[in-house]
Amino acid sequence: MRPSITIIIPEPYLPLDEYCRRTGTNKETAKNLIEYGKLPIKPKGLQKKGLIEINMAALTIQALSECDISLNA
Repeated sequence: MRPSITIIIPEPYLPLDEYCRRTGTNKETAKNLIEYGKLPIKPKGLQKKGLIEINMAALTIQALSECDISLNA
């Protein structure tokens, strides 16, 4: 039997400023990563100048998919 691991993502979205604070990423660098499609964000819909929120759930899934493990949702 394979072990089971539960991963809890307490905050699926983080505002850009908080993401940068927690990761030590420069805000301009983070914006460039978003522009290049390397940092996933929550869609803003019609609010083009709305709050930029980093999709932490997508980042977690991306990181896990780069490991040699099987993911079952």
